[in-house]
Amino acid sequence: MFDEEKLLNHLYREEDRMLGSHILDKCEQVLKYHKTQATDFLNPYQIEIAVPLIEQIAEINFKKEGGYPGAERKRLVIFPEYLFPDLVEKQIKIYQLDGNFAFQKLTHRDFLGALMGLGLKRKMIGDILVHSDFAQIITAAEIEDIIELKLDKVHQVPVEVKEIDESEIVQPVQHEKEILTTVASMRLDSVASSGFGDSRSKMSRDIESQKVKLNWKLETDPAAEVEIGDLISVRGRGRVKVEENRGISNKGRIKLTLKRLT
Repeated sequence: MFDEEKLLNHLYREEDRMLGSHILDKCEQVLKYHKTQATDFLNPYQIEIAVPLIEQIAEINFKKEGGYPGAERKRLVIFPEYLFPDLVEKQIKIYQLDGNFAFQKLTHRDFLGALMGLGLKRKMIGDILVHSDFAQIITAAEIEDIIELKLDKVHQVPVEVKEIDESEIVQPVQHEKEILTTVASMRLDSVASSGFGDSRSKMSRDIESQKVKLNWKLETDPAAEVEIGDLISVRGRGRVKVEENRGISNKGRIKLTLKRLT
């Protein structure tokens, strides 16, 4: 049907090859049974791996589903090319969770924990949009029974679950803080410590402890090179985008503009 080894020969990391195999297995199912298949929810880094693989295979088409245009986590829905994309059944569900959140501020981690506490895996859960008095979650369509029948509280707060349409999604306002700084080098530990206000040694420990991602990919090397446009995230602390290189300071350090996103 197609040469999987040849299609994956440019992928060297074990997790990237596993992802590639997952994608190609879905493609094979579509070609063999002429039925729509959906991947797990993928982050932007994973989508960059998946899309070129799908595009190399004849007689299939695909679309991305994340609930709204700016969604970070999306499913790739793969189907026979003779089907019209708009007529392919959606593979996601969108829910709003309402509850009395006035006396207990709940975070993204609380909602994710409640979902995973039902036995759900992270790969079946898309974006979680948290507001002051409600939250909206995007999930795989195949887990709708679990969500609708079992999700009744988040961190001890009772919640009411209702399915909503894509047009009802409310995107949270993202807060940005511009940081003008200088770094000795473009090493990950150096740039990240400036962006998050930590010492370089502490950031190095966080990186080695698998708490830091560079462009949505887990990075455990403090000396990894960072480039302009890169996105650094630290678990539970938000993200920093490397916006601009403003040249070299009088002391020979690199002048950077960073944006802290929370």
